[in-house]
Amino acid sequence: MTDSKQKEILRLQEYAGEEPQMLETIKQFWIAHNDYTQTEEESREDLRAWTAAGHRLYWIILVETAIGFLHMGSRGAEIDWIENLFILPEYQGRGYGSEALTLAEEIVKEYSESIYLEVAARNLDALRLYRRRGYDCLNTVTVRKDFHPEDFETISEETLLGKTFAVRRYRK
Repeated sequence: MTDSKQKEILRLQEYAGEEPQMLETIKQFWIAHNDYTQTEEESREDLRAWTAAGHRLYWIILVETAIGFLHMGSRGAEIDWIENLFILPEYQGRGYGSEALTLAEEIVKEYSESIYLEVAARNLDALRLYRRRGYDCLNTVTVRKDFHPEDFETISEETLLGKTFAVRRYRK
């Protein structure tokens, strides 16, 4: 089969010490999610934490190319939390995040009744993806107090249990 006709196969591959590439991908994750450029040491700290006991770090591989990562963790029981899911910007919008979720779910189904994740309320693309994929049961709610609300813009307001909450993001 020629490369141009090769089927796009997505798989998870456990991280096995490819440090320079993973450090760069972690930096890209933080730029995409928080518009923050990490130092080398901050990226190393994340990598150490995400590969410690109670964590699993996977490359998301498309054919033979790493296009992102999936970090799973334990919060007291089995590894059943999707802590971070990142697809490189040039591969986003093609269903690869959804496919990576399916692969993670297949792993966790082997030993748990549920899989959990958290998402920032301002990450509307991720919220839409997770909702489409059946993540529809509230487990916990995180609320925040902004000390300088003038530094934030409200992108929506949501009602939960009869109370209105603002969804805000920091003004750049």
